[in-house]
Formats: sequence, structure tokens, C-alpha cells
Amino acid sequence: MLRSLALAAALAFSLPAVAADYSYAPYPAGHAHTDHYLPGCDAPHILARIAERFAYADARILHTGLRVDLIDGTHQHGLQTGHGFIDRRYCGGDAHLSDGRRSEVVYVIESRQGFAGYWWSVESCLPAFDPHRVYGKRCRTIRP
Repeated sequence: MLRSLALAAALAFSLPAVAADYSYAPYPAGHAHTDHYLPGCDAPHILARIAERFAYADARILHTGLRVDLIDGTHQHGLQTGHGFIDRRYCGGDAHLSDGRRSEVVYVIESRQGFAGYWWSVESCLPAFDPHRVYGKRCRTIRP
């Protein structure tokens, strides 16, 4: 029994670590993690993270060769604060793709979803590029 536990522990620690699918960033100066800080929909680091995630998904799943060059027309669909431990900012915008097309982009910024609950995270979806409906039909699970 002890040998099995030791083997399982050794195997678990020898496997490569899988990176979490969250975007971590420290809170800006003057904000503590208890401030429920959420970046705005048009924050450059949020938009860059959306483009990075699309590139990751395209390289591994979609294989379209496209990339998100620009996200504009960002707007807030909703804000959920004070109803629980996690605050959420629901956003949308237009993604300009490398082939000249535009696509809707939907994303949610959540507080306390980073490492140990100290940072925010972002989940994004381009409905036209979600063939497996990871976020439901037309990305409904990350809409308000």
C-alpha cells in the first residue's frame, strides 16, 4: 500500500504541469484584492489576452490560420457586483481578423479568479469560431 502511494506521488510530480486557462495580473497600485477591482472592457491587457487565447485555440483546434489583429467597439453588457464573492463584468466588441473579416467577441472579466483568489481572469468567445459550442449556443454562458 505504501509503495503504491509513493509511486502515485512520484508519478504525479513527474508529469508536466498544465497551465490554467486564466489570465493573471496584479491589482493596480492602491487596490487590494478586497476592493473587487475589475479592469474595464477596453483595458489593453484584457484585449491582448483575448487575442492570445484565440491564437492558442486556432493553433490547437480550429486550424484556420487566422488571428485577432484588433478589438474595437468594446462595450459593457452588464455588471454583477455585491451578490456574491465573485464580481463579473460582461463585455462585447468587434474583433478584426487577419483576413479582413470582423467577428463578434463576447467576454467576461471575473474578480478573484486568479491564483489563490487574488487576481481577475477573463473568458472570451467568438461565436463564429466556437464550432464545439464550448460556451453554449452563441456563447450564452458568458453573457449576462
